[in-house]
This record gives sequence, structure tokens and C-alpha cells, in this order.
Amino acid sequence: MKNILLIFLSIVVLKTNAQNDTTFYNKKYNYKSYIIPASLIVYGLTTFNNNGFPSSISVKSYRNENFKDFNNISDDYIAFAPGLIMLGLDLFKVKSTSNFANQSAITAKSIILTLGVVNLLKYSTQVLRPDGSAKNSFPSGHTSFAFTLAEVLHQEFKDKPFIYISGYALATTVGAMRILNNRHWFTDVMVGAGIGMAATKLIYATHQYKWKMNKGGFLPIIGGNQAGFIYQF
Repeated sequence: MKNILLIFLSIVVLKTNAQNDTTFYNKKYNYKSYIIPASLIVYGLTTFNNNGFPSSISVKSYRNENFKDFNNISDDYIAFAPGLIMLGLDLFKVKSTSNFANQSAITAKSIILTLGVVNLLKYSTQVLRPDGSAKNSFPSGHTSFAFTLAEVLHQEFKDKPFIYISGYALATTVGAMRILNNRHWFTDVMVGAGIGMAATKLIYATHQYKWKMNKGGFLPIIGGNQAGFIYQF
């Protein structure tokens, strides 16, 4: 997961080749937009250990009874899917809220903030993973990362519900698989999802749009005996 994350961040940062602009956009905080991530965090905390409904203990028991042998590492890769969808849409010049330079900067900052908060909590709370492998269970890093990218996808393509809903669906799949793989408690996943969404919203609210950059895209080429696509920056 760490190696893949470094590669992903490298792609995001290296593509941000932009020119400075003196135009800034001041955004007001929309506190209502934090209701859903805050609710996920609060609800997740109420399900800690044997509390709430469903409690983390009861979810683990259900998993052990019905999916005891479940073991699948695809959640390591699905977590990147919302971001890859966004990159693909950018390559084909699908209209988004931000140009590629600002979008890349926002994505990088959102990931850094999310993982900073997650790791601070992991190593300060010392919660034992359900499989007993380590004391860094709370919250789920995979889930928070996936929801960070899903939230960026949402912010960039708000007018295309089928796109951002697919991002949230993929992020939810990651969270479910972390539980099925016995790597995280229900609490870890819910709080991780809330952190990823909230951190991304905060970055969007505070980001200053410094760059102008025309989006690149694929153009078809047909001539002679050749046919295909070229990427125009």
C-alpha cells in the first residue's frame, strides 16, 4: 500500500506543471457540507468495542461466522480507483470544477492531511487490530484514503452523479473488505470514511487557486496504415 501510494502521489505532483497567476478565489466555509462526515465519525465512535448498533464486536462475530476464510488483497488496489477514474476523465478532457494543476494540488494536500490525521490517531490510540496483528487499528487508513479520493471525485464532478457515486461505492467496498479481511473494526472504517471526506472538504474550502493550465487530452490519429491516439498537452 505504501509503495503504491508513493507512485500515485508522484503522478499527481509531477503532472502539476503550471504557471503562477495572481488571481485568488476566496471561499466561504459551508459548514453544512461537514454534516455527513461528522455524522460518520460520531456514529463510528458510538460503535466502539461492544457499544452501539451494530457494535464492532458484533460485526466481527458476524464476519467470523459467515466469512471466516475471507482473504483478498484487492482492497489495496481498489482504494486508488476513484483517483484513477478522475485521472482518466482528465485525460479525455471531461469538464471538471478545477483545472488539472489545482486539482492535482488539492488531491495531494487532501491525501497528506488525511493520512497525517489517521497516523496521528493510529499511534496515539494503540487500538489492537481484530486479527491481533498490531496496535494501530484505529482508524482505517485504506478507508480514509479511498474516501479522500472519492470526495475529490465528487467535488470535481458534482454535475455527474453517476461518476461520483461510483467513487463512493468503490470507497465503501474498500471499507467493507477491510472488515471482511479482519484487518479493521467497524468503528475504524466509519471514522476513517468521515476523516477522509472532512479533510478533503477542508482543503477545498481553504485552497487558493494559483494556477492556470489547459487540460490535455487524447486526440485520434488516422493516416496511412496507422490509427490510434496521441496525447496533446
